[in-house]
Amino acid sequence: MNTKTHSTSAFLLAGQWLKILSDLGRATATIKAYRYALTHFFSFCAEREIIPEQASFEDIAGYIRPQLPDMPSAVASATLQLRISALRLWYDFLVYQDICSLNPLPRSGLPGAVYTGRGLVPRITRLPVIPDDEQWLRFLMHVSAASLRDRLMLALAYYGALRRAEVTALMLEDIDPAHRLIRIRAETTKNRRERIVCYSPAVAPMLANHFQQLRLAGWRGGALFRSAFDRNHGAPLSFWNWSKTVRKWALDTGLPQFATHTFRHLRLTHLARSGWKLHELATYAGHRDPRTTQIYIHLSGSDLAGRMAAAVAETDRKVAGLIFQTEAR
Repeated sequence: MNTKTHSTSAFLLAGQWLKILSDLGRATATIKAYRYALTHFFSFCAEREIIPEQASFEDIAGYIRPQLPDMPSAVASATLQLRISALRLWYDFLVYQDICSLNPLPRSGLPGAVYTGRGLVPRITRLPVIPDDEQWLRFLMHVSAASLRDRLMLALAYYGALRRAEVTALMLEDIDPAHRLIRIRAETTKNRRERIVCYSPAVAPMLANHFQQLRLAGWRGGALFRSAFDRNHGAPLSFWNWSKTVRKWALDTGLPQFATHTFRHLRLTHLARSGWKLHELATYAGHRDPRTTQIYIHLSGSDLAGRMAAAVAETDRKVAGLIFQTEAR
């Protein structure tokens, strides 16, 4: 059996595994990410005439090495971690099916593991980039000329700290206009936990106008945000379309760091600056682990500044006085 035949076999096995994950309720975005990761690895194997089902730990190490930071064709840390996770789980499936006798990517610390470190590759964690007030205002001024639908999507994404998949999955039934609440259904969230968020009273008239437009078009239920293109008019808007819209806004305003997740980061940071407690932020964001929410406390600077002022305010005053005593005269 040649390498091409083995590659076909690997794709079939990957399809079986992904079908099982789908049947078990894994998110569509997760399935797509795993499929892309396996496709990338299979291409690497084809170039080096490696049979994916028979790859060794050394083969995996050769695949990972060029992707590490400061090396040719390096990828983002999160992308590399995702690819490693996809491969590890796929090989678990092959072991379960008796196709492989050993997972070449075992978890560290397990008996017989080739690698016993804390992690196969270093996990790099960076704080999200938060726009300053001038950048945020410039962005909003540009968006003010967009369609009502797109402006509403931005407003709800910001006020509700919504992920792109959450805002595009909103349905008419999820909105409670009387109390200005939004129900984020469990099946649309990252951790499958339902939550309730809110939006500003200033948005209510615009949302009512959008509701009226949908009713005039014959939509009294279903997706809140729909396509306006002729080829798929009225179809629920995909998160890919929303990402493209935000990307265009970002480039038009000279703020390429803006993305759909920026609205979520910014809202949670603003709430932290206004004095929200950690558990309140975690509940609103839908975080399972409060350590994830802790990022926004750091970004807000409120906790750091408060502790600094309370602990060493007098010492800091004396240090500054000595450093700048010439200017003070």
